[in-house]
Amino acid sequence: MNSILWVVLLMMVGLSVMALEVFVPSGGILGFISVTAIVAAIATAFLELGAVAGMTVLAMTVVSVPCVLGLAFRWFPQTPLGRRVLPPPPDAADLLPDANRRHHARTLVGRSGETLSELLPWGSIEIDGMTLEALSESGPIEVGTRVEAVGVQGTALVVRILRSDDRADGESFQPENKALELDSRLSQTLEAFEFEALNPPTA
Repeated sequence: MNSILWVVLLMMVGLSVMALEVFVPSGGILGFISVTAIVAAIATAFLELGAVAGMTVLAMTVVSVPCVLGLAFRWFPQTPLGRRVLPPPPDAADLLPDANRRHHARTLVGRSGETLSELLPWGSIEIDGMTLEALSESGPIEVGTRVEAVGVQGTALVVRILRSDDRADGESFQPENKALELDSRLSQTLEAFEFEALNPPTA
């Protein structure tokens, strides 16, 4: 058989068995076979093809071995054996302390409530009968102020003053009605004013 073919064959066997060792633990048997095949390929290149060919095969080995191992270890967690040996990493949110409180706080974003203490900027608020820790978005907020949850910081709700607080009792603000009322008052004032008194008397 051609020497070049032997070198290629031994190298392919060595790299394939090396990758197989990652997926099928054999107690080092497959690893030994892999190293033996790769060393035999390099030795055959030096002895049969010369120093230049031997150095070329050696350089290819130095590059190909880390690449094969890297790909094998990358694919290993996706195999049935890999999923049993290496379980999927837990969710980062589950590793944080008070994960349940954080999740519950996120579900309250957009809800409105009332401050139970002055927020300077930290304090407590009440939403749906629940007392919660809160943080003012900007500036202090007085006790008894209607606020709206706009975000979460840690386990606390980030809140801001609810601008529609004066409409919470069901009264709607209608600027057009206000304008009509002002026009009506102005008309009544103008009608009541005696313009004739301003005219000079005629001789």
